[in-house]
Amino acid sequence: MKVGILTFPHSPSLGAMLQMGSLYHVIEEMGHEVEIINYVSNKVNHQQKRPMTMKTIAIHILSKLFLKSSRPSFQEFEARLQMFPEQPVSEISDLSVIENRFDRIIVGSDQVWNPVVTGHDLNFYLEFCKDPKKKASYAASFGYMQADQNYIDRITELLNDFSYLSVRERDGQQIIKDLTGRNSKLVLDPTLLVSEKYLRSIMVPNARSNKYVLFFCIKPSSKLYDTARVYAEKNGYELLTIGGRMKDRLDPRKHPVFGAGPKEFLGLINGAQCVFTNSFHGMAISVALHRDFYVEFSSDTNSRLINLTELLGLGSRVVKDEPLYEKRMDYSNVDIILDKEREVSMNYLKEVLH
Repeated sequence: MKVGILTFPHSPSLGAMLQMGSLYHVIEEMGHEVEIINYVSNKVNHQQKRPMTMKTIAIHILSKLFLKSSRPSFQEFEARLQMFPEQPVSEISDLSVIENRFDRIIVGSDQVWNPVVTGHDLNFYLEFCKDPKKKASYAASFGYMQADQNYIDRITELLNDFSYLSVRERDGQQIIKDLTGRNSKLVLDPTLLVSEKYLRSIMVPNARSNKYVLFFCIKPSSKLYDTARVYAEKNGYELLTIGGRMKDRLDPRKHPVFGAGPKEFLGLINGAQCVFTNSFHGMAISVALHRDFYVEFSSDTNSRLINLTELLGLGSRVVKDEPLYEKRMDYSNVDIILDKEREVSMNYLKEVLH
C-alpha cells in the first residue's frame, strides 16, 4: 500500500521532527511504501513571516554571529525520508493532484488540528481529499480548540468524512465525540510507538565526560529552571540547557547547547542524569529512553502531559510547589503499560493499512 503522511515537514521543532520520523519508520517497517507529503502551509505559525523590528533584527544578527545553527542537523535528519513532491508545495491545487498518488493519507501526529498552530488550514482535516476511504488520522492533537462556529461546522463535516480516526489525548476524543458523535481511538505518540533500540540506533551519542542534568522547555519557566539548577548543584551535576530566549542562549552560566538537531537531542536526553522539561516530547523521549525526568505542566501542554502522566502512572514526576520526589525511576510497570498501549496502537494502524 502507498501511504502519505501529512504533518509538519521542515519544522524547527525537535518534537515535530521526531514524531514524523517515527511514524514514517513504523509504517515502513510494516511493509508499506511511505512518503511525507511535502506540504508547507503559509498559515502554520512557524512559517509565517513576522514584522521585522529593531529587536528581531538584533536577535537575528546575534544568532548568526554567535550561535551554531541546528538547521543542518534537521536537514540531515529529513534527508533520509522520502518526500513527495521533492519541492515543498503550499497550494490546494497541488494537494488535489497528490491525493491520487496514495492509497491512504494519514494526518498526524502532533498538533495538526490545533487552530493556533495551523491558522485554521482545513487541509490538515484532509479537505483536499475527496475519497473518504483514504482518510485517516494517527495521534492527531487539537491542543486546544479555538475556532468560531463557521469553522466548527466545517470541521465537523470533515471529521465525519474520515474512515479512521485516532487522537493522542482524551480531550481530543471528547472533542470528536461532541462534534460528530463518533468514537475515536486513543493511541500513542509515534515516539513511544517505536522501539528504544530504534531510537538508540539513530541518535548521536553525547560526548561530554561530565555528568549533567538537561533542561529543555518549549515555554520559558523560571520556576522549573531554578528547580533544575538546585537539583544539579545538590548532586554535583552540570546543568545543560536547550533553547530558551536569546539572553539565555548567550549566558555561559546556563551552559547552553547549540546546533542540536533530532539525533543530537536523543543523545543529550540519553546521556542525562535527569531531564527537566515542560515539553510533551521532552517527556515522551525521556520515557522511551528510560531516563529520570521531572515535568512541569504549562498552559500550552497541559492536556497532552496530564494524559501521558496519568496513563503511565507517573504523577510523582510532576513538579509542584512541594519538594521533589527524589527517587530513581523504576520503569518496570511503565513498560508493561506501554507494551499494552503499543499493541492497541499497532492494531489500529494495521486496520487503517489493511
